Amino acid sequence: MSDQSESPADNGVRTSIDNTPSNAVPTDVVMELATCPITPLGQKGGNYFFISASGELRCMKAEALEAGRGVRALLSGYSTAIDAWCLKNFPQKDGCWSPRMAGQWIIDQCNGIGVFDPDSADIRAVGVWRDDDGKAIAHCGNQLVEPGGRSLAPAEHRGKCIMIGAPPIAPPDNTFINPEEVEFLLSELKALWGWKRDVDADIFLGWVAAAILGGFPAWRSHLYVYGSRGSGKSKLMEVAAGMLGEFGGSVLNDATEAGIRQSRNNQARPILIDEFEPDQSVRNGSKQDGMFALFRRMSGGEGGRVSRGGSDHSAVSFRTLGAAYVTSINHIQLEPQDRSRFVMIDLGQLPITSDPLKMMSRLEVFEKSIRAISQRLRGRILAQSERWDESHAVIAAAARSEGADARQADTAATILAGRDLALFEGDIDQKRLRALQPILMELMRDAEDSGVSSEGDDALDFLLSHSPKLDHSVNRTIRDLLIGVIEQTLVKDVEDPDAALGRLGVYALPAKRAVAVRVGRHSPVSSIYANTKWQSGAHASALVKLEGVSRPPSAIRLKRNHQHRVILISYDLILNNSSESDDEFY
Repeated sequence: MSDQSESPADNGVRTSIDNTPSNAVPTDVVMELATCPITPLGQKGGNYFFISASGELRCMKAEALEAGRGVRALLSGYSTAIDAWCLKNFPQKDGCWSPRMAGQWIIDQCNGIGVFDPDSADIRAVGVWRDDDGKAIAHCGNQLVEPGGRSLAPAEHRGKCIMIGAPPIAPPDNTFINPEEVEFLLSELKALWGWKRDVDADIFLGWVAAAILGGFPAWRSHLYVYGSRGSGKSKLMEVAAGMLGEFGGSVLNDATEAGIRQSRNNQARPILIDEFEPDQSVRNGSKQDGMFALFRRMSGGEGGRVSRGGSDHSAVSFRTLGAAYVTSINHIQLEPQDRSRFVMIDLGQLPITSDPLKMMSRLEVFEKSIRAISQRLRGRILAQSERWDESHAVIAAAARSEGADARQADTAATILAGRDLALFEGDIDQKRLRALQPILMELMRDAEDSGVSSEGDDALDFLLSHSPKLDHSVNRTIRDLLIGVIEQTLVKDVEDPDAALGRLGVYALPAKRAVAVRVGRHSPVSSIYANTKWQSGAHASALVKLEGVSRPPSAIRLKRNHQHRVILISYDLILNNSSESDDEFY
């Protein structure tokens, strides 16, 4: 016990009181943090925040603490050491300890620290995290496990973040695992499923290994597995769940963004969702849009923080990190910003066998071996995490040299770095890098497919395919009208296509060999994009991403006494788009 003035510890928790106020509990009550069952964090708006003896983040109002209401429940029954601590520091004449004195002590300690904002604090629960030194640390609910195997209680962690207690999960096992055991898992994966590409099983293993590191990788890649009925999608997800163990949690068959956001708040672990089927209904379509927004936040950096209004009209903050794995029969057409975060696996039918019973028995043995190896596999990946950054950087550089952009390179490198950690020891060398080349090239081709349909292409196609209301209920698209004006040909049943386009905010400019499209939230063109992701004038930022589209720095004259801000789309882009739309494929 010390009555010396001390500066706040690295995690913002003060271990003793300085300048004790006259109404505070005497200084001989203050204990060193190592023996104190309460970790004070601070106060805000009459609420006092602290880590309780159970390791949970707790918030109590000043009135309750002053009266001692609920304080006994915070400290009683955990251990005889805590009971003795309370008796020593908050004694009563009847031989018991005083909840009121203990409550006042919590108030004094929190006041001494200052204002605490739980919505901006770096609070961490179950998952694998990157600590202040850049090293991985696995939070297993009631203990933290370091790469070397050392474990400590969450309250013992010193750093800028706040580690809170949670229901315990099985920790990683640092017992040596022979790489040949992992090779066996990979060979069985290849034999038991109908992979359409030779490298798909390697990609699957790489995703699982990277997912084991939770929020530690700076970039987390998601996995989308799809295939027809009977392809073994659900069983493959069960295998992934078995390899991840309790760290992965349960496989979900129905989930919402809000449900995951709340149940996985401040966690850094993977999410597995089966039967993530496309649904065009308004309700479920918007639900899936929310899920993809969550996946985007999960993939990078600190995971992104979401703020929502609480029942008491105060803001509530949520954060989730990790990799997602979803399955469906027909995969949802992903937007470019989502597609660049996913690797896709198209499963074929299960291998045909002359002895189905033997194959089933082989699968059962495989599943048992998965469960038996799970904790040791997690321990192996955690122990090898110290070479993650270097492995990822080397592989990402190789991808960039093959023409990948930064996002594509990061996504591929995350998968391949995970595979390397699972199968090999030591730093990645040129031999191993060359062996990864076939998988890398397949991931690169996959990434190229993701860029075929860009935001600009989609926005332009939407505009050209729009059928405006014309006189006499004539049905013609903007594409039809533009082709007639550009090529100076008749448009059937439309007397003046130029005027019809002008009413929509679209103008053909022969002198510039370009089509001018008005911009702005309230332009006629903006109404065409109403109720789409390009609404409120966002169509302009999507269209200018295309080659052949420019945005003049000032308004231009479109016709007499009419000047507007526009974007210019070259004739060539319009004509090429139109010819592609007329192509027929057999």
